[in-house]
Amino acid sequence: MFSRSSVRNPFPHVRNLLFGIVVLSVVPSAVFAERTVTSNESGDIIASNLAEMQEYAELQKERLLTRLEVAKSLSDHQKELVATALSKDLEGIPLCSFSQDIVYRQDTEKSESRSVTVHANGLLTDDKSRERIFSEWNYSPFSAPPAVGMNFASAKLIEESETEATFQFKFNKKAKSMSENTTELLGNLKRVAKNLRYDLTVDTQTGAPKKLVLELIKPTRVMVVARVKKIRHEYVYKFDENLQRFLIPNQTVEFAYSAPTRGKQDEKIEVTYSTFECETPLRYMWRTSIDLTEQSRL
Repeated sequence: MFSRSSVRNPFPHVRNLLFGIVVLSVVPSAVFAERTVTSNESGDIIASNLAEMQEYAELQKERLLTRLEVAKSLSDHQKELVATALSKDLEGIPLCSFSQDIVYRQDTEKSESRSVTVHANGLLTDDKSRERIFSEWNYSPFSAPPAVGMNFASAKLIEESETEATFQFKFNKKAKSMSENTTELLGNLKRVAKNLRYDLTVDTQTGAPKKLVLELIKPTRVMVVARVKKIRHEYVYKFDENLQRFLIPNQTVEFAYSAPTRGKQDEKIEVTYSTFECETPLRYMWRTSIDLTEQSRL
């Protein structure tokens, strides 16, 4: 089993500065009648089918609608669109193999391509003989920075056309997560929280997610001698007919900052996923080590 340091994170500088956002969604055990369970030191891994995943998405939507009740500037129809879009972004990883291409602007020798395979025991392996538990995989084509960091009370419509609408949310300084990893990241993002914004673009007819952007709207000083000039995460969604779910095959991360120990940094990282080949019938991996009833209170 490799350590975190033995496999390069696609966004190493971003993680070093704790500018990434990760969430671990979990599935309520009462929803699923039959599933394969594999236990390991990180918790139970369950394998559920497509119908079960879609049922969980509906539960997710209902919870989001409840949380969106505080969004006073949105109509009921607009809340429905937002809840529908966010409910499509689920953590469950299908048993598939796919290609991952990572391109760095500044340091081209770090760019690489790899083939990744998801296994029924919850492990991901690649063609470079590396493996990791899927719940430790912070970036993937299956989920984006989630609603955990959104301040729903601040929600507002900023742009609308006949085909799509874009909603904006401030960063929630009080955001919490049952995931220790996520809690740490959210805590560090508080340093720039006042200037972080989410823009969520959805289809106005179906509520399908089209794009999610987390961005720093203006330079922010985080310490006396350190200044963050840019943070921008962009995730573009695409519906996959074979998987019957939304993927994020195109992801871009940009950041710029200055600090005495690192000097000036200005990086752009583009990640593209393609060539999905999946087992049939579809099965999805989830981690169940966290109590959903506790998470739903946050």
